[in-house]
Amino acid sequence: MIPARFDYLAPRTVADLVAALDGESRLLAGGTWVVPEMERAESRPRRVVDLRHAGLATISVERSQLSLGAMCTYRDLLASEDVALHTPLLRTMAAGVTGGAALRNQATIGGSVAAARPQSDVPGALVALRANAVVAGPGGARRAPVAELFLGAGRIALAASEVITGFEVPSSRGYAHGYVKVKRGGSSWPIATAAVLLRLDGSGRCEDVRLVLGGVEPVPLTVELTELLGRPLGDEELDAAAAQASAAISVPWTDVLAPGEYRAAVAGPVARRALAMALAHIGETQTGH
Repeated sequence: MIPARFDYLAPRTVADLVAALDGESRLLAGGTWVVPEMERAESRPRRVVDLRHAGLATISVERSQLSLGAMCTYRDLLASEDVALHTPLLRTMAAGVTGGAALRNQATIGGSVAAARPQSDVPGALVALRANAVVAGPGGARRAPVAELFLGAGRIALAASEVITGFEVPSSRGYAHGYVKVKRGGSSWPIATAAVLLRLDGSGRCEDVRLVLGGVEPVPLTVELTELLGRPLGDEELDAAAAQASAAISVPWTDVLAPGEYRAAVAGPVARRALAMALAHIGETQTGH
């Protein structure tokens, strides 16, 4: 039960949604973060603005770019053939999200990004995919790289009068992907995640590689692996990449699940497993499996 009174609005257009926002409003997407906080009286907004009726749950493809509405749920990602074809990393991420069917059916990708929780799955995956967020405000729409939105744990670069309405994600066809995370248990939030996109050239040498770690710092951490470019990838290269992932962590994230020292310690092995998963996917493609 929510102890405090509040006004409730459910705009049906983006314009009306923006007009409803002010410094005392709280956005309601899937509600998996907002409602529990309000029930615990940790958040006492004067107004709750419900996003569920503003038409923000669409998925479409245009010119090899996937457009995802901010209100798309994990279930929507799993059900979409466009997601499977153009950004299979998102499908793998959604399939393993903590919380079971209830969360997959309710939680939204826009809500996950806006909450900016270090332990969430979505931010790191979208950063690895080099996605842009579409942000609506009083002056119209603007686009910003998702990677640039995160300012710290629970802090995001949006004005009180702005809202994320969707994401534009370049197609990753031609890339293999890996997504691995460490959790304390089946129902636990992730302690560390690693999202990888990998492409080899015709001779089997690394042509492009992206590695983004989640949960190990207050914001998603992109690890530059330029030394892998132009090289075939074997155990030696994967070991070196894992060591580089560990060394890249400068501000380890600590919460009730795990101290920063532990997160920094597991980052390398998680990164190596994600790279190995991507490499295995390339092998399966080449052998027709």
